[in-house]
Amino acid sequence: MVVPGLQVLPCPLEDRRPALEVLYQNLPRALRGSLIAEILNDDDRGLVDLSGLWIARRRGWGLGATAGALGRIVAALMTQGLNGRAAAIWAPEVRPSWRRAEIAAQLVHEALEAYKARGFAIAQAVLDESSSPRNAADLARGGMPRITDLLYLHRDTATPLIPAETDRRLTWQGLGEVGDDDFRRVVEATYAGSLDMPELEGARTLDDTLDGHRGAGRFVPEQWLLGRVPGRPDEAAVLMLAAAIDREAWEVVYLGLTPEARGHGLGAQAIAHALDLARPHAGSLELAVDVRNRPAVKLYGRTGFVPHDRRAVHLAVFPNRDERPPCVTGAG
Repeated sequence: MVVPGLQVLPCPLEDRRPALEVLYQNLPRALRGSLIAEILNDDDRGLVDLSGLWIARRRGWGLGATAGALGRIVAALMTQGLNGRAAAIWAPEVRPSWRRAEIAAQLVHEALEAYKARGFAIAQAVLDESSSPRNAADLARGGMPRITDLLYLHRDTATPLIPAETDRRLTWQGLGEVGDDDFRRVVEATYAGSLDMPELEGARTLDDTLDGHRGAGRFVPEQWLLGRVPGRPDEAAVLMLAAAIDREAWEVVYLGLTPEARGHGLGAQAIAHALDLARPHAGSLELAVDVRNRPAVKLYGRTGFVPHDRRAVHLAVFPNRDERPPCVTGAG
């Protein structure tokens, strides 16, 4: 339902400060003021990007002729375009007002429509366990239903992992050694039957997905690896690693096995290899997994990972606007 008199638009430059006042309205006033000043200063220096900030105005609100004509900012929403035709959305903040829920839903909906019109394929919001139930309701009413939870896990790298003995052993090569075409073929094969975020099946192309992976952490081609079982060409694994940007940790950006490689202990071998590579550089190895992916959750538990966070995933998938062949996306 459209709220009468409500105008939703990307936040003009001159309105960023009042928009941030709404966005951080639940913080103590003293803390809110210093945080907003820091954000605006970082924006001026190019350290943060506020171009994805959206606002909702309600005409007739506010004092003075100018404020009354433009309308008071009653809601704000932070969004960000990401690599791989994906957008990140945060929960909106709305001033206490009549029809608060409808204002929030319209703000989210119109921001999503703008991303869809620009050719984006998906938009995702992730809410931690401390988030208000109202945030989840606002996103769902705006077109982003909750689809699953992500479990965030970590493991120290100091303790080596000794995989169980098996008649299959993976040999590893970097992206530069195997070449793009071979690497892409195996990546696409690992998506078959993936239990991580099946809602994304067909939403993005392989190029989109790989672009998204490159944007996670610090992309180094040598840390994108293809593992093969000698003499068994269909049994292979893909391991993508990246150093975290803001902490002393490495992330498993993607780990996938081809269908023929599953059930033979090769997942544990891939984890052991990731730990060996990360150990000289970081004290922790981190990853996230869809809680519905029970085989992966069990694998990570067996290999020493422990959960440290759980977050709800809200998702909007936009129609594929081009003719490029789709693929399945998500970690497997």
